[in-house]
Amino acid sequence: MAIEVRDDVAVPEPEAGGVRVRVAAASLNWGDIARCRGGVASVMAQPPFTLGMDVSGVVDAAGEGAEQWVGRRVVAVCNQSIGGIAEAALAPAWSVFDAPAGLDDLEAAAFTLPFHTTYLALHKRARLQAGEILLVLPGASALGTAAIQLGVAAGAEVIAIAGGREKGLVCEGLGAKLAIDSTSEDIFDRVMEHTGGRGADVVCDMVGGDQTESIWTCVALDGRYVPVGFNDDPESGLTGRPLRKVSMGNFSVVGVMTAYASMPLDFRRFGLNTFPPETGVEVHAALLALLASGAIRPLIGRRIGMSEVATALEDHEQRRTTGRTVVDMSLR
Repeated sequence: MAIEVRDDVAVPEPEAGGVRVRVAAASLNWGDIARCRGGVASVMAQPPFTLGMDVSGVVDAAGEGAEQWVGRRVVAVCNQSIGGIAEAALAPAWSVFDAPAGLDDLEAAAFTLPFHTTYLALHKRARLQAGEILLVLPGASALGTAAIQLGVAAGAEVIAIAGGREKGLVCEGLGAKLAIDSTSEDIFDRVMEHTGGRGADVVCDMVGGDQTESIWTCVALDGRYVPVGFNDDPESGLTGRPLRKVSMGNFSVVGVMTAYASMPLDFRRFGLNTFPPETGVEVHAALLALLASGAIRPLIGRRIGMSEVATALEDHEQRRTTGRTVVDMSLR
């Protein structure tokens, strides 16, 4: 994976309603891989561009209306979900939150998207309840490890699907009652055996692709399937699926996307219908409370410098990672 390294890019200036973050750390995401490959991503970008969806750091400049953020240590999702793997990054004010005081810069960079996304998926959309069965895949990913912890904190019984016993142990260490090895076990058989034929009340799926329809068979009657990510789908979830199978299974498909913005009505024509900014504030406050109680914490699998990004993305693509890979801007 070829990534051009340049040191002559001008420091960006924030526009109205936005901030500039002096980046301390940034995380790697599947969206970065899709953009590198020229594939489908939630937000498309034309090269040249800088990778990096979410960051931690200190706000050193702000546009009109966002001045209150200057000088604060924050976590943020960057403009158009790009530009974070750099010394300075721009972000809209609605995607900026105070960095959790109990997390260092690397942990903070590993926190925002995994925990905001899975909190929205499990609580705002799937309405996960205590005592329900939650199926998470892949369990050892950054979002998977966040979903396991949030499920356990909610009082659910968590089943995780992981690629190999080592990753399964990670899931069990986070509280999963069962870790299914997708490389050697039949997922349907193991889920039905563990649940007495009931299946999972909620499925949090970050994989998608050809496995989707087989995972649907694991959903309980009246259950909820949440397509959170589409890592195994070259069309990033835009591949058609036979909705008749949803009707046959008597379960719901509940969509989720992490974005907090007041969108113009014209955007609805293209199917975009985001949560308002106040939802982001509510979610962040709930997550800070869970952090303070010790119920959740981001899992960093690897700390790298900027020169290692290309290799790390290839490892990510080949499923050779666990938790979040974080770029430490103090390293080169």
